[in-house]
Amino acid sequence: MICMSDKIKALFIFEILGRPKEHIKISLEQLIDRIGENKGVEIVNGKVHEPHLLDKDKNPSDKEIFSTFAEVEMEVDNLSLLFAIILNTLPSNIEILEPSELRLKNFDLTAVLSDLAVKLHKYDEIAKGMAMEKSQMLNIMREMNNKIVELGGESMVRFEDPKKVEDKKEEVGDGGNKSDESKSKKNDEVSLEDMEGVREEDDKNEERD
Repeated sequence: MICMSDKIKALFIFEILGRPKEHIKISLEQLIDRIGENKGVEIVNGKVHEPHLLDKDKNPSDKEIFSTFAEVEMEVDNLSLLFAIILNTLPSNIEILEPSELRLKNFDLTAVLSDLAVKLHKYDEIAKGMAMEKSQMLNIMREMNNKIVELGGESMVRFEDPKKVEDKKEEVGDGGNKSDESKSKKNDEVSLEDMEGVREEDDKNEERD
């Protein structure tokens, strides 16, 4: 059994998507180097695997996207440092290699949970800020769309009411029985909400470039 202040050896798995393939491999190598530069962290072993092309069924973009992962074994001075690495690098998997048992003091566990709560609050703040910006953008686009219609133009963008979206989900749950005329109409229209998922993926891919 080991207390919270003793060294811990763990195996981390880090994954990354992007292009070009040389870039994502270098990015993972740089991440491992930055982690090892921190006081109290020793990189015991690290291996970055060769990138491979992502399958088309997992890639919503028309561009080639590559995927790779790294296996990193490291030794950290204490559990608090281990939590800090996890919260700041967000690995896809962690395995504690040593010790087999941990003994925690109330004070130490409180400190770790407090750090976790602070990090989650920051993520929540960012998410709420992005939701507010999205709402403001949609309101502006609705106003612009109304102006276009008032001036005799025709807009291909359809703004859906959130209540109608919920009704659609219920209809799908009931079997999705809809008239052929309704289906044909929806196929001809472009929904801004339907486009958002594709745009978000494209934005992420561009940022990885």
